[in-house]
Amino acid sequence: MHFHGLTVNEAREVALDVFRSNAIELAGVAQSLALQRAETLTSEFLAKLEAENPERVHQLADPDVQTVVFEAQKEFARSGEADLRTALVDLLASRVNEDQRNLRTLALNEAISSASKLTEQQRRAIAWVFYLRYVRLLDVKTAESLYSILRRNVSDIGVDIPPGHADYQHIEYVGAGTLSISSKSFGKAISSGNEGLYTRGFSESEIEPEFLSELKSRDLVTPAMRDHARTQLVLLTDQGLEKIAAELGLSIQIQDLKRILALGQMTESEIADEVVEHVPALAPLRNIWEDERNGINRMTLTSVGLALGHAYWTRLTGDPAPLSIWLP
Repeated sequence: MHFHGLTVNEAREVALDVFRSNAIELAGVAQSLALQRAETLTSEFLAKLEAENPERVHQLADPDVQTVVFEAQKEFARSGEADLRTALVDLLASRVNEDQRNLRTLALNEAISSASKLTEQQRRAIAWVFYLRYVRLLDVKTAESLYSILRRNVSDIGVDIPPGHADYQHIEYVGAGTLSISSKSFGKAISSGNEGLYTRGFSESEIEPEFLSELKSRDLVTPAMRDHARTQLVLLTDQGLEKIAAELGLSIQIQDLKRILALGQMTESEIADEVVEHVPALAPLRNIWEDERNGINRMTLTSVGLALGHAYWTRLTGDPAPLSIWLP
């Protein structure tokens, strides 16, 4: 296969030539092992590229791409860690999709450099922070459908994340995350974007009759999921509330809509209890997340952490959402 003057085999030789020419001189078995690891990483990366996006092979002729490929080869040659190899392959595959020098390019370059400075547990923690703070699942209509997704995700990702504060300080030191002052509980993290799944609804007597009639005329209310004798807004998330209100000419009543959406909401602790009851494998993650001593519930991701979390998440869950959603 041939693209813009560079075949896959030529790209492989280019990448390995760069490694041989620039790698630190090692002796004997160490040198042979380093080259073997570099070849393994390079072959996996190019196989993924050829299978998923072969027209991007020509990017291997770009000096910046060659530099980050070399960085990935060098770091995997040092560690030999299987999970790191896969993470680097995914990050490299994302990097060659970028043509311009933009925020995503810079974030991916730094993520490739930073990935090797983190343990597998720390990278897994970043993946969970990425999901619980930044991912919003679309078309989730019932709590059970959410739990079904969570069961698959916890099976794919695992919950073996660091319990100690030093690990999250290290993630911050590497530049992948920031420990903020405010925290987000496990229940709040799960329910964000899915608020409508965790309400017991409201009694129609709690709403001013004229406003309730208007909501009904616009099909904005429905029997509550958890108690059909009560009512709830059809909106399952508060994030799209202002947009819907503007579209329907209800912007002036946005505060009333927010108040109604909050009626009957389960507490964050109740939500966490229910989630773990339906997805018991999440219990260890909840316990670590809610331990205020370690800091994961206070961690937000930098552009580097978003790039790393996205690569890890998409690989393990198969979610095809592009990085541009989080880094425009």
